[in-house]
Amino acid sequence: MTRAAGDGSHRNGLTLRELEVLRAVITEGKTTAAAHKLGISQPAVSRAIQQLEARLGRELFHRSGNKIQPTSEGLAFNEQIEPIFATLARLETTASDDSNAKRLRIAAPPTLSHHLLTGLIAGFLKEHPETSIHLEIGMSTTVAAAVADENADLGISDHLIRHDGLRMHPFRHAIAHAAIPSDHRLADKTEITAEDMAGEPFIALTRRFHQRNVYDRIFAERGIHREIKVETATSIAICELVRSGIGLGLVNPFPVGQCRIEGVEFRRFTPRVDYLTQFFMPSGKVTPIAQRFIEHARRAVPADAYSHPA
Repeated sequence: MTRAAGDGSHRNGLTLRELEVLRAVITEGKTTAAAHKLGISQPAVSRAIQQLEARLGRELFHRSGNKIQPTSEGLAFNEQIEPIFATLARLETTASDDSNAKRLRIAAPPTLSHHLLTGLIAGFLKEHPETSIHLEIGMSTTVAAAVADENADLGISDHLIRHDGLRMHPFRHAIAHAAIPSDHRLADKTEITAEDMAGEPFIALTRRFHQRNVYDRIFAERGIHREIKVETATSIAICELVRSGIGLGLVNPFPVGQCRIEGVEFRRFTPRVDYLTQFFMPSGKVTPIAQRFIEHARRAVPADAYSHPA
């Protein structure tokens, strides 16, 4: 951060140049090195330190020949002014990195990517044509890690995620529904119970998902046997297998319920299992374009029979 040397005209207050010089001398350990770092002369460094000491009325450095060492007061004062330079660094990064300000990196699992985000991205780009978006598709655990490590600006998932490195933004709440073939005997019911699924061929989530454990416990506590024919990782895969007549499944109806899947009916499942779809960002970083995308999503997602805003 190089600025033109001050002319000493601010007699009644501290100047940013004097603070920069103090910080540089303490960091570099020598006035010559500080001068080189700041792009000014060594006498200008010495003069700035003398002016700063005069304004503060305290000795900031011990001098012995060509050596200069900060006093305890000098070190304490340098610590006090550090937040000023941290703020300036953030402002300069924001001002200079204009291309990143117009680029949004989103990480999401497959079902939410294909059945929610593609439409939201299209609408967002119409509103913000100067923006570019990178959509990375992966497992929910991978998505969470990418955002926490700041390799993505924004993530979304309906799976249970606990991570200290993430700031969560609840988006959509839904409850589990049974996905059943339209010509199945249970299609006439408005609500499907765990007992209704006894002995039925079943399409389950893979065991790495929290919801799979929830469903297994529900059936086990009731002594209900399901004939698990397929295990898969996405709600849309479950629905496609249901449509093919392989069996029944249990899914989060958001967002798959928003688009009609020919040959598949959704019926509320009892006992109740809750789903919460959430956006999340790195806990230590606020990205304005990511926040704008969340706001766009809240406006753009239509009302449906299966979910409501969280």
